[in-house]
Amino acid sequence: MTLYRQKLNIKAGLLLFVLFIPGLVFSQPIKGKVYSSETNSGLGFVNIGVIGKNVGTVSDEFGNFTITLGDTYDTDTLRFSMIGYESKSFLVGYFKEKLTKDVYLDPISYKLQEVKVVYFKPREIRLGTPVFSNDLRSGFAYNDLGSELGINLHIKRPVKLKDLNLNVATCTYDSVTFRLNIYETFNQIEYKNILTKPVYISFTKDKINKVVTLDLKEYSIIIEGDVLIALELYRDLGEGRLLFRTTYFTGTTYHKKSTEGKWTEASGVIGMYLNGQIIR
Repeated sequence: MTLYRQKLNIKAGLLLFVLFIPGLVFSQPIKGKVYSSETNSGLGFVNIGVIGKNVGTVSDEFGNFTITLGDTYDTDTLRFSMIGYESKSFLVGYFKEKLTKDVYLDPISYKLQEVKVVYFKPREIRLGTPVFSNDLRSGFAYNDLGSELGINLHIKRPVKLKDLNLNVATCTYDSVTFRLNIYETFNQIEYKNILTKPVYISFTKDKINKVVTLDLKEYSIIIEGDVLIALELYRDLGEGRLLFRTTYFTGTTYHKKSTEGKWTEASGVIGMYLNGQIIR
């Protein structure tokens, strides 16, 4: 009886070893580089992700990237996107089989729309919730590159943004930097970033005792309708912790694990708000 059990254990061990081999072979990290087709130079901080899945990353400052794509995603779509460039998509299975993993993105030429100028007295407006209490704190649900958190706003009339403001509770990093994303008519998968060029916000830990403010006037950003204002972790900050002041009884904070993943909701809203002017 003892001998039989020993043999059975050996067979089971061998079986498990064989079953795990395919996962090790077909889930190896894939390395590549993203280029600008205009300059043939590496394109930094490009969002890379499987649409509708929590799988993604961001290229480094030189355009290099590494992403792990298991067999279960072979029939899904891998998208490369960057503000100011046309997105490019590949079937995951096809991309894994490509001999070269170089990807070229084409810059977008934005056409200026005709503007009708009407005199009016602009009215100041505040969007979002300032949080001055330090009793409750929250932050990014994930530390993966491409993860985001933000707030949802419903704006009845067009607003030209003046600034973005953050109430930071804790920061153990010497300095941090995030990319600002502004999405309109978002849902779980489809949403559009209305920015025409990247906007970044940076600050040092000695500044968090006051409101952290990013001046937006130079970008001429106009928002209306359902809008999501989000901060994106686009580069590795290293070891540390960053938490925002939070109020639990008002609003909702939205989280996303990767650039093409689905938004999830968390009760309570972080201290993030914007000042602007109603223009109509």
